[in-house]
Amino acid sequence: MSTRIVVPRPRVIDRSRLSYIRLRSASPLQVPRPRLIDRSQLIYLTLGKVPQARKINPAHVHYLRPEPSVLEKNILSPETPGTENFEPFAITPQLEQEADRRIAQYPDDQKRSAVLPLLHEVQHRFGFISPESIDWVAQKLDIAPIKVVEVVTFYPGFRQKAPGKLHFRVCRTLSCAMGGSYELMAKICELTGIDRGSADTHKDPISVSPCGKFSVEYAECLASCGTAPVCLVNDDFHEGVLPEKAQELIAQYNG
Repeated sequence: MSTRIVVPRPRVIDRSRLSYIRLRSASPLQVPRPRLIDRSQLIYLTLGKVPQARKINPAHVHYLRPEPSVLEKNILSPETPGTENFEPFAITPQLEQEADRRIAQYPDDQKRSAVLPLLHEVQHRFGFISPESIDWVAQKLDIAPIKVVEVVTFYPGFRQKAPGKLHFRVCRTLSCAMGGSYELMAKICELTGIDRGSADTHKDPISVSPCGKFSVEYAECLASCGTAPVCLVNDDFHEGVLPEKAQELIAQYNG
């Protein structure tokens, strides 16, 4: 059985029979007209004689630098005592020639792949990757400087500040750590006068001696677990360097 719903049709309203409520005022609303002010009757307060501005000696001004952003911290190259061991970055004909040779090894539409060879060339010649060298590499490869920064900050082999003349990289992975690499690092720092109290092993891993001759940092696996602990002195590889051999190792280069 089905039921049928009947929807009533709306009624037509006779508007002539509607009554409306009107708001009526007993007297019309009076809006006052603005008065004209006689300015001669006004009294002004003065603070006396206005002093003239004094001339400031720029030499006595101290400027407060804002805190650098995360990006700026990744680009900055702080000065270290080791800076004196390296020439400042400069675009030389030899550097341009070597860069062009490296870039020519890649297709024209893939020359950004030469970013690693160019960075290695810069670090080999000038000791570390400076902001000026980042801009130069980006210009050579027609990419944004941030793309170069991403590579520099990703690979721990690239340095963003000047190391010492002798740079020690001590392996700290499991085999070397168990073999005494942390004790070796402490001994090298003791013998060279390096303070690693404020070192950040991720963002700022390099610590430099006050004389600028020595620097240290930890390295991840140097692929010689059977001869732990191992370390690099500049590009020279040394195996089985126990803490008691640190003095002998330094004397080998310091003679």
